[in-house]
Amino acid sequence: MATIEDYGSGRILRSIRLAHLALRFTALPLAGKYIRRNLEERMEPFGIRPITFAEAGRIIHQSGHCAVGPRTCRSLFLESGNTESVFLDELADRMVDAGKAVVVTADLAIEAIKKYPDNPLVLSKVSGRYLEICRSVPEVCIYWKMKRAGLDV
Repeated sequence: MATIEDYGSGRILRSIRLAHLALRFTALPLAGKYIRRNLEERMEPFGIRPITFAEAGRIIHQSGHCAVGPRTCRSLFLESGNTESVFLDELADRMVDAGKAVVVTADLAIEAIKKYPDNPLVLSKVSGRYLEICRSVPEVCIYWKMKRAGLDV
């Protein structure tokens, strides 16, 4: 499971990169089944799920505080365009400390994700709690790529 420290230190990027690499091999005749199962097991703790804009607003308003920054995987996929993520509570603190996000009010966080209406919102667990709301880019997002590949995420 990814932790708040993994996000703040950037170690999460290594995991994302490896998941993208592994996804390429899920169709292999013998190893593909094992790779698929391993990817599903590694992604399960993130509890990633699509959410509506209204749900995102409720979650943001229920949090203690929030920060906004580029989506976590943005540095791996510069060609994918800029969208933003909202980080909540302890994750917000760590991302701000790491210089990867800025503290904002709940209303400004909602405005930040409102900017990209064509990009689906996904909610992810970090350190066992839902702490990240991302305006995903389906072409590069590991969640959406796994869904398209028929994996159970």
